[in-house]
Amino acid sequence: MRTSRSLCLRAALTASMVAAGVLLTAPGTVQAAEPPRPAATAAPGQGLEWFQARHGLPRTGSVDDATARELQQAPDSELRRTFRTAQDLGPEELANARTVIGVGKGANIPEQGQVIALMTAMQESKFVNYTVPVDHDSLGIFQQRPSTGWGTPEQITDVPTSSKSFYGVAPFGSNPGLVQIAGWETMAPGDVCQAVQRSAYPDRYAQWEGFARDLLARESPTVPPIP
Repeated sequence: MRTSRSLCLRAALTASMVAAGVLLTAPGTVQAAEPPRPAATAAPGQGLEWFQARHGLPRTGSVDDATARELQQAPDSELRRTFRTAQDLGPEELANARTVIGVGKGANIPEQGQVIALMTAMQESKFVNYTVPVDHDSLGIFQQRPSTGWGTPEQITDVPTSSKSFYGVAPFGSNPGLVQIAGWETMAPGDVCQAVQRSAYPDRYAQWEGFARDLLARESPTVPPIP
């Protein structure tokens, strides 16, 4: 009877230790259990939390400074597993995406042009409005540079203003925007992104076309034009 009771107590203790994240090894020793590993790909709508778990960050589902830094350094393969649908964006980033759409509507930019703008911002920043330079003096959701004629830091980090710059409808700046690219309507979307941005990595925009089209389809019906 005592032996049976001891075994029951030991089993209960073992179960409670495992539940608390402790593994039994040799008699009298314990070892902390490894935290569960995130799935290979984020579940739809949980992209940021999945990404944060992979990088040992609090799973807030919002982009703080630490998450923003990790997003800038992550490889494309991981980012594609993170952002599968528009619902995987954080709340501030989704608001920025809606602004890009609204500015496009206000400037009478066709939906194809709005898709191109969304693709570009997705590749450049995941819609994080960087107010501190990340690469050289690049700022904002389009990673525009004051030193190359995209405006002042204040203009670039104002999302409606930087969106107008990208579309080519801002009343300032020395760079051609979307509407200044001859024949953009019939060009491959990724090529148009590159024609505006002149990136050192021209082939990376195209990977976000499907995401951008999904984002536009989901959000555009409720986004008012922004003049």
